[in-house]
Amino acid sequence: MTEKKPGNVIVTMATLSVMAAMLLIGCSTDSPVAPTVSAEPSQPRVMSRGASPASGSALGSPVNSYTEATIVASQGGRLQLYDVVLDIPAGALDNDTLYSISIPDLSVFYNEFGTDGLVFKKPVKVTMSYRDADLSGIDETTIRIGWWDEDGARWIDMNCQLDRVNQVVLGELNHFSAYALVSD
Repeated sequence: MTEKKPGNVIVTMATLSVMAAMLLIGCSTDSPVAPTVSAEPSQPRVMSRGASPASGSALGSPVNSYTEATIVASQGGRLQLYDVVLDIPAGALDNDTLYSISIPDLSVFYNEFGTDGLVFKKPVKVTMSYRDADLSGIDETTIRIGWWDEDGARWIDMNCQLDRVNQVVLGELNHFSAYALVSD
């Protein structure tokens, strides 16, 4: 049997006291080393396009799809690429303008509308549609359109309407940049 020396007991007690104090301080919310819980909601994620059973790819086409058209300012017009439609009203801009839709990766609902940076006098309507195959792991009630804020490096929700019966999301844009169908 080993004999306990009084010095060892004191060292052990001191060590335990220091560890207990560190534990209490570390668990305090006022401590600079305490874990922080973000009050901000989690960042929405860009939805993925489900694969088409026939082609095995999202839309059956190669990556990086693009369309453009010059829209006469006094008449307005429509531009469509796959599941994305832009309806430009007459008078949205003062001059005839080249509009474009680019889908850099068909596996996700990320779209770049151009000419980038345009600001409209009248809102441009956007319609983005989705399919049942796109809903894997998605709560359909959280689907919405978001635009990419480069300065804040985050998705900003825009005011839009979700039509779950027809599987479309409708919104009005006052400027062009990158837009996507996002969900929680």
